[in-house]
Amino acid sequence: MKMIWAVVRSSKVDEVAARLKSIGVSGCTVSRVRGYGDEWHVYEPLIHGGQHKLEMIVRNDQVDIVVKEITDHACTRLEGDGILAVFDLQSVVEIRSKERVTAETSPNGEGLLSRTR
Repeated sequence: MKMIWAVVRSSKVDEVAARLKSIGVSGCTVSRVRGYGDEWHVYEPLIHGGQHKLEMIVRNDQVDIVVKEITDHACTRLEGDGILAVFDLQSVVEIRSKERVTAETSPNGEGLLSRTR
């Protein structure tokens, strides 16, 4: 499993989230963030509306399509479009059920997330 972490323009969050849901990303955490890159200055949110961070856990076989959807739908070709990173996950536990979440493949070859106690 992987965690995909992306910082995108606030004006693109709804579009990106809708695309992620349409391709089967079952959950995404969205947070308003503030930071800086090469062109940062104090009034950045006033110039392009600020930025949001999206974080999601996906199966290995979903990574390429998720990265493509985010980069395609978050891109304006202007400074401040954001950044994306993909991280390996060693372990994921659902707190409510205390179940460990693992990535498995079903007999028909489709990937799925399963839980074990």
